[in-house]
Amino acid sequence: MKPVLKYFVIFALTIFTNFAFAQSGSHGVNSTLNRQNMDLQTGQQTAFSMWTYWNKDDKGTNNPEYNFLVTMLNGTKKEVKSRIYVDDYAHKSYLVYIDQSLSKADTNREQIIYPEQTIEIARDITPSLTKKSSQIAAVSNYYKGIAKDSCWMFRFISGPISAYSLLSEPDGKMFNPKSIVAIQLNNGSIVQYNEENLREMVGDDPDAIESIQWKNYLQAIRRYNRNHK
Repeated sequence: MKPVLKYFVIFALTIFTNFAFAQSGSHGVNSTLNRQNMDLQTGQQTAFSMWTYWNKDDKGTNNPEYNFLVTMLNGTKKEVKSRIYVDDYAHKSYLVYIDQSLSKADTNREQIIYPEQTIEIARDITPSLTKKSSQIAAVSNYYKGIAKDSCWMFRFISGPISAYSLLSEPDGKMFNPKSIVAIQLNNGSIVQYNEENLREMVGDDPDAIESIQWKNYLQAIRRYNRNHK
């Protein structure tokens, strides 16, 4: 092999080897970064899942528009027809109030109402058939949600352990356990709904502990309440 050709071949092999190594290293770095990014996203989804699972485009979640009677901080009341939406950035629930007295061109026609602007919201859950069939005006049955820092809390289970939901659906077939946000032992503080707080509340109740071990926290609450009537 001629010297010039020999050096050219060596040079070419060197360039190719370095290029392959760089690509391999780059792929490794990119894979690591992608994996870290996915882990971060997964963590964020876990942390924020309760705020995003019932967004307005999610047709699979029972979160329709309802007529809410909203008590503002100054004591005034508003009738608001809205879903309970969520602000993904502020991590707050909110209602959308449409002021029908204003024109559609008025920027104040659509107003956002956050929990901290209110004392409570309430939904009339009196069955429609009861209202229509009763000869005497049916007494409205209001399901109230108390205003907290970031949401309205609706108590859907009452007992030794009370449980609160972010949505205004009472306990029943349509209730979504993913909406549970807080629990309360007797008249104690309302605390975050998680395994640690629930274990502290149920103490040594064997039925409740068994349910907790199976990660069925709602069943644990029901079992505890049944055993401590």
